[in-house]
Amino acid sequence: MSSPSDPAQATAQTRPRVTISGQLTRTGAQPVATPVASPAPTRPVQTVTLAPAADPSTQALVQARRLGGQGRYHEAEQVLLRAMASDPASVPVRRYLATVFLALAKNREAHAMLKAMVQQLPDDEQLLLNYSTALFRLELMHEAHMALEDLVRRFPANTQARVNLASIHLNNLRDPNKALEVLKPVAAEASADLQFALGCVTAKLGDFGESLAHYERALAIQPAHTETLSNFLFSLHYRHPVDLDRVRELSRKHGQAVHENAVRRGLVLAPAPPRPTGRRLRVGILSADLRLHPVGHFLETVLDALRQRGVDLVAYANQAKGAFVPARIRGAFGQWRDIADETDQRVADTIAADDLDVLLDLSGHTTGNRIGVLMRRPARRQVSWLGYFGTTGLPFIDAVIADPLCVPPGEERFFTERLLKMPHTRLCLTPPAKAPDVAPEPPMATLPWITFGCFQNASKINDSVIALWRRVLDAVPASVLRLQNGRFEEEQQVLRMRERLRNAGIDLRRVFISTNLPREHYLGQYAEVDVLLDTFPYPGGTTTAEAIWMGVPTLALATPGMLGRQGEAMLENVGLGDWVAHSEDGYVAKARALADDRQAAVATLRSLRRNLRETARKSPLFDAVTFAADLERLLRTFCSS
Repeated sequence: MSSPSDPAQATAQTRPRVTISGQLTRTGAQPVATPVASPAPTRPVQTVTLAPAADPSTQALVQARRLGGQGRYHEAEQVLLRAMASDPASVPVRRYLATVFLALAKNREAHAMLKAMVQQLPDDEQLLLNYSTALFRLELMHEAHMALEDLVRRFPANTQARVNLASIHLNNLRDPNKALEVLKPVAAEASADLQFALGCVTAKLGDFGESLAHYERALAIQPAHTETLSNFLFSLHYRHPVDLDRVRELSRKHGQAVHENAVRRGLVLAPAPPRPTGRRLRVGILSADLRLHPVGHFLETVLDALRQRGVDLVAYANQAKGAFVPARIRGAFGQWRDIADETDQRVADTIAADDLDVLLDLSGHTTGNRIGVLMRRPARRQVSWLGYFGTTGLPFIDAVIADPLCVPPGEERFFTERLLKMPHTRLCLTPPAKAPDVAPEPPMATLPWITFGCFQNASKINDSVIALWRRVLDAVPASVLRLQNGRFEEEQQVLRMRERLRNAGIDLRRVFISTNLPREHYLGQYAEVDVLLDTFPYPGGTTTAEAIWMGVPTLALATPGMLGRQGEAMLENVGLGDWVAHSEDGYVAKARALADDRQAAVATLRSLRRNLRETARKSPLFDAVTFAADLERLLRTFCSS
C-alpha cells in the first residue's frame, strides 16, 4: 500500500521495505499484509516562502510539511493539532493531519478523520486514496479492496491507486496475473513506484529478466528509491552467473544516491562522541527477524553466549508485535525495543540515545530492512551481518562480517565496505531443540534407487539449476528427485515447477514435490533423502546446516562471492569439503560416484548418519560459545580502531 499522500506535497515516510523474496523466508505474523509498494521514497524538502500576510493555519501547514519531509512526524502532529484547536474547520490542516496520523501508524485516528472528510468531499481523488490506505492498515481488506476497485474505475489514470490495488491482488489474494492486469494500462508511465510494483509482480510470475528491467527503470527515474534498490540488488543474486563486479558498482552508485539524498535533506544525525574507554561493549541488533525464524535459529545460542560474556545487547525489533519470540532470544537482551510502527526518525533518535558502540544490521536489502534508520547514522559504527550475504553498497554501512571461506583472498573487491573476518565462519546455527534422532540408514541402503533432494525456496531453482539436475538424473538412472518447500502449498507453483522440469527433459515420474511441515516434522523428512542437491548461484543456508544436523550431506557447487560460497563454507567447517564441487562437471561426477560404487556410498552415508551430528556439535558452525568469543573480540577490536 502506498504511503499517505497529500495533493500539495507528497510526504516522506520510510517503512519496512519489501523484497520479492528473502534468503531467509518471512513466514511470521505481519501487522498487515505485505504490500507491493512501500510508502513513497524520500524526496528533497521543498522550500516554501511565506507571504507576510499568511494566516496561522497556512503557516502551521507549511511548518508541518517541512517537518514531515524530514521524517519528524511527531513534531508535525503537534503543530497541526495546535492549528486544529484554533481553526477546526480547516480542510488542508485536517487533510495533512490524517496523512501524519498514517505516517505515525495512528490508523484509527486517520480512519476516523478521513471517513468524515470523504463523506464531506466524496469526489476528492486524493482523500479517497488515503482513505483506502487507512482501511488497509486496519486490516479491513474487503473494504480496502472495494474502495480501490471503485477508485480505479472512477479515476483510471490514478497510478498509485492501481499500485495499491495490485498490492492486494498480489499479496492478499495471491493472484499475480490479476495484479499485472491492473497495472498494465499505466505500465509505460515514468513512475518509480509503478515500475517497482511491476518488478514485484513479474518476479512473482517467475520472469526475473523482466522484473530486473522494471527495477532498472524505477532507479533511472529515482536513483534513491530504496525499495527498488533493495529488490534490484537482491534479485541480481538469482541470475546465473552473477556478475559480482556489476553488483558492486550498482550497489555503490545507488547507495551513494541514497546517502546524498539523506545529507541533502538534513537527516544525518550529528556524530556521536568517542566511545568511552574500558566500558562493556554495547551492541544493538536491528532486525525484522528476532523471532521464530531462520535468522532467529542462527542467533539464539550466540546471543545467549554474548550475554554471558558481559556484552550489553539492545534489540530493535522490526517485526509484528504478535510474532513469537523464543524466550532465549528475548532474555539475551537487556533492552528490547519494538520499532515496527515507529518512524525512522524516532528510531534513529532512540538508537542515538542508547549510546551504542556498534549497531549490527541483520537485514541488508532483504524484507523488513530499515535503510531509512541506518542512513541517519544513529550509531558510532554500523555493520552488516547474518541476514544479508554481500555488499550493501551503502556508505553508512561501515563493515560486513565475513569469514575466510566465503570471501577468500581476491574477492574483497566485491565489497564497498570494510571486511571483518571471523576466524572460521560467519554463521552459527542453534541446534534444533525438537529435532528427531538421525535415521540410522540412508534410503539407498534398502531401495534400488538414490533419493536426491532439494528443500530450497522455489525461486532459487533457476533454469541453470534444473539443467544441471537433468544431467545428474541422466548420469544416475537409478535415482529420483524430491523437491520440498513452502511455496508448493500453492497449486500454481507446483504446476509451474512441473512444467519447467518437463521442458528441461526431466521425466516427471522421477520427481516428487511436497510442501513444508512444521519444523520438528520437517526435520524428519531428511530421513527420506540420501543426498541434498544444492542450488546456485543462490545456495541453501538454513537447509544445508539443518541437513548436517540430521546427518545428510549436501552436494554444493561453489561459485564466486559470499553467497555463492555459503554452502562451501558450511561444509568445510564440518569436514565435508569433499562434497563441494567447483564446476558443473564436477557436480555431476560427484553425484555419479554414488551410483558407481553403491556399497561404498551406502557405507559413507551410514557413517555420516551415525557421526555427523556429534562432529557438527563441536564444529564452529554449531559451537556458540567459541563463536561468541570470536565475535566479541572482532567487534571490540573494530570499535577501538
